[in-house]
Amino acid sequence: MSDWHGAVEKALGALRALAERRASVPELLGAQFDLGLAWPRFAVEAGGLGVSAAEARAIRERVVGAGLPASAASFVGLHQASALIHDFGSEVQRRHYLRRIFTGEDQWCQLFSEPGAGSDLANVGTRGRLEGEVWRFEGQKVWTSVARHATHALLLARTDPAAPKHRGMTMFALEMHQPGVEVRPLRQMDGGARFSQVFLSEATARDSARLGEPGAGWAMSLHILNVERGGASELFHRPVQEILDLAGPRAGGVEMFRDEVVRLWIQGRLNSISQERGRATQDSEEKARVAGIAKIAASEHAQRHAELLALLLGVEAVAGADYERAFEEDTDPKSVAAKPFAALSPHRFILRSRAMSIEGGTNEIARNIVGERVLGLPPDVRVDKGKPWQERVRS
Repeated sequence: MSDWHGAVEKALGALRALAERRASVPELLGAQFDLGLAWPRFAVEAGGLGVSAAEARAIRERVVGAGLPASAASFVGLHQASALIHDFGSEVQRRHYLRRIFTGEDQWCQLFSEPGAGSDLANVGTRGRLEGEVWRFEGQKVWTSVARHATHALLLARTDPAAPKHRGMTMFALEMHQPGVEVRPLRQMDGGARFSQVFLSEATARDSARLGEPGAGWAMSLHILNVERGGASELFHRPVQEILDLAGPRAGGVEMFRDEVVRLWIQGRLNSISQERGRATQDSEEKARVAGIAKIAASEHAQRHAELLALLLGVEAVAGADYERAFEEDTDPKSVAAKPFAALSPHRFILRSRAMSIEGGTNEIARNIVGERVLGLPPDVRVDKGKPWQERVRS
């Protein structure tokens, strides 16, 4: 039995005792962090135990099995902001942000995509200029999940327009509740309003809120996009049993959809194996390659699942959708907590699934990554490579 087993059992015992004393959920989450069970792969005193990724997964399964409360943090906070701050942030930043992320005291969103920088994220144009110890930002972001409920954001900004587009960006931790930050929610086709536009007008952050070195924003954004692609491949999954349950009462239902259901199950199993491979490797390049493959496969698998649901539900797939309920769900602050898409109603999942091949980097971008890094194909022609960003022709 390796060293972490004893430490985990001792920590779980302490948490059970705390729960028996009717401790509040924030108290239990704070205790999980202090005992190293928030993100077990993280360093000791940063919410972790310093174990490997495989050991961390085993520990998380033990924690979930113990019936302890799950973090109320958003997907961005729980998976992306936390990883970025732990892996690239200073000790001061770790102490300041990580515990509050896990307890849900702070909620995070991601200010990356812009009207002119979606698939081509390196074309980010939101400007950041340093005045003394304070950065000032001007620009517009779009498709920002849970921005209306966020207290903080990962902000990717252009800080050196004279540098080539991949080199002149910097990452910041931005406080959302300040003058100069305007959030405008967007109503979606499923009735919800999970996404927003965010306008920055003289919004500020102290230099101490900068994550990493100036100009390192592109490398850091790739780091957390890989986290998003890997995490999304798990979040997209819905059980095939749902299809069988719907098909069963219908005349000839299971037989009629047998081939599609079997194909869906096989694809889901292959996705699970791909995810296991991504979790097992310690090589960052291989992780990026596998994450690209997993994201393509998982999003297209989810869309096929949604298509079968739509066939089974018929017109009810749209007519039976509760659009107002979807809106109420997204305006509830508790809706920020990271949760799988299996938690969505079938109607909302069907409509929501169309976005899955776009978010987290489009599948076309992911296929470029697979083509170049896995198959060894020549890269796309980039006529602006090496040119200063400010000299690029932009529409």
